[in-house]
Amino acid sequence: MGPMVKYTENLILKVEGENKAEEVLDLYIRNKDAFEEYEPTRPDNFYTVKFHEKMLTREFKMYKLGSFLRYYIYAADNPGKIIGAVNFNFLSDGATRFSEIGYKVDSRYQNMGVGYEACTAGIDIMKECYGFKRFDARIHPKNEASLRLAKKLGFSFVRMEPKSANILGSYVDLARYSLNTSITQ
Repeated sequence: MGPMVKYTENLILKVEGENKAEEVLDLYIRNKDAFEEYEPTRPDNFYTVKFHEKMLTREFKMYKLGSFLRYYIYAADNPGKIIGAVNFNFLSDGATRFSEIGYKVDSRYQNMGVGYEACTAGIDIMKECYGFKRFDARIHPKNEASLRLAKKLGFSFVRMEPKSANILGSYVDLARYSLNTSITQ
């Protein structure tokens, strides 16, 4: 099992429980327009504390079972405010175990290296603690910031996945990128 808290040079990554629901909700409210543009359509009750309490409880159980990992990101110089998240779904395509990564950074902290530092630390944990070697990311092709980050992390384009996500009520194509850490880059 990966650590519940990971310190990097500039960040603190934490697995959180339901007691952080208000802070997680605040992250989503502050970034509603930016996040919703590229993420799956939200359920009607998404912007409620109760929804995030349930989500955090479920995430923590999945972390304990070793099937999902989400770190909430804090700046080391402001450890009381969530500024993003990086998560890993544990998957298998039948022959190979792999992890699908997702990430989001508060718009006020973008282009400051937060996403790169958090994702790099998370990928290292997934390799060291869980044995994953392959990481996939599904990215909206117009999400230029996410595409830049994936490429900086070493991800390569694999394929387009037509109409694979419901975003803002419409099904859209996503691009799949992959990083194989067992191959020397």
